[in-house]
Amino acid sequence: MKAKKAEKTPSKPIEITEFIEKRSFALLRFLGYSLLIFSLFDYLAILLPPQLTNPNWEFQAISQMVDHVWSILLGFAFIFVFNQSSIVNVKQIGILKFLSWISLVIGIFYLLMLPLGINNSLTIYRTINNQFATQQSQQQEQIQKITEKLKTVTSPQQLTSIAASLNIPIEPNSQQSPQDLKNKISQQIQNSAQNAINVANTAKREQTKNLIKTAVRINIGAIISGVCFIILWRLTSWTRTIEKSQR
Repeated sequence: MKAKKAEKTPSKPIEITEFIEKRSFALLRFLGYSLLIFSLFDYLAILLPPQLTNPNWEFQAISQMVDHVWSILLGFAFIFVFNQSSIVNVKQIGILKFLSWISLVIGIFYLLMLPLGINNSLTIYRTINNQFATQQSQQQEQIQKITEKLKTVTSPQQLTSIAASLNIPIEPNSQQSPQDLKNKISQQIQNSAQNAINVANTAKREQTKNLIKTAVRINIGAIISGVCFIILWRLTSWTRTIEKSQR
């Protein structure tokens, strides 16, 4: 059998017929339904298993849902795209009406995430402060215990042993008096404590800054997402009134 000749590319521009136009819009609707299905799996992966009493999980879930909102918005937009020559059957009208109401529900859901996002942001901020306060309190207790222990130690060997346990360099054959060794150890402890406080404060400021940036992004994103879905619901009102107008 002879191989079929490859179809030649038209040498002249072709006119987009009504058939091609309908196929193009059908492709958009196919992509729209596909995006909705993928979005459903994404949202299930985000929300399951739920940890409703965990502010960190709730905050992260809201953040991910705001990040994934573009796919479901595009899905809805593609589904509701029709041209003037399109024919929408009764079954399609029912599906479109259902999706129109679903867009309203999703919009309200996103707006309701705003107070939850703000509350979780404040809860996480307080948790960060409490964690650093607890760390500093424990550090102060350790310093106080070492300081009290230094007061009772008089032997250079014991002071050298304490310094070694704290990684404080002391010359093995140092001729310093016990009081000088105590002062050196005490000064090193204070310096180390101050350095630890500076590092902790820097880490705290960085975590707080990241928290604020994320909180602003997801809370504003939740508002914009909710408004977009409500506008989508209003712009698709024709699906809910088309039956009434045909009576």
